[in-house]
Amino acid sequence: MAQSKVVGLLFEAWKDFDRALEGLTAADAVKQHFDGSSFAWTYAHTTNQVDAWVNVRFQEREPHPLLSHNRFGLGVTGAADDWDAIQQGVREVRHAARSYLADRTDEDLDVVIPYHGSFKPLHGTGISLRYAVYRAIAHHYFHLGEVASKRDLLGHGVGDHPGPLEESI
Repeated sequence: MAQSKVVGLLFEAWKDFDRALEGLTAADAVKQHFDGSSFAWTYAHTTNQVDAWVNVRFQEREPHPLLSHNRFGLGVTGAADDWDAIQQGVREVRHAARSYLADRTDEDLDVVIPYHGSFKPLHGTGISLRYAVYRAIAHHYFHLGEVASKRDLLGHGVGDHPGPLEESI
C-alpha cells in the first residue's frame, strides 16, 4: 500500500518551514523580532509537538533531550539561544518521526491511543495518529505564516507557500 497523502503533507510542511528559514544567520535566528518569539524558538516549538505526539506517544520513545523542554511549549518567552543545537534537534526528531510515518497507510493512521496530555477534549476519546499528524501539519503552517511574515518585514523574501506539495499528491 502507498504512503498516506496526509503523512506526505506533513513532510511537505517541513520542507516549506525549512525553506522559510533558509539563509538565517545564527544571530537573526535567535533574536526576538517585533517583540515576538525568535525564529529558533518557533522551529523548536513546532518540532516539540511532533516529538511529543508522534515520537513519544505513538512510538513510545524518550522525549528529545533539548526540544522536549518546557521552554518550547505554550505561554513562555519565545527565547532560544542555540541555533545550531536546535537545528540538530529538529533533524533528530524529524528523522525519528519520518522513519515511523513514512510507511504508514491511511488505514494505519486510524490507530487510537489513550491521551493524558494538556488538551482536555482528547482525554475521553484518545488520540488517533491521523489527528496527531493533522494537528502537526496545521501547527507548522500556522507558524510558517508567522515566520514568513516576519522575514518579509525584515526584507528577507522567502517566496510563496506552500511549495509544490509533491509528497502529498
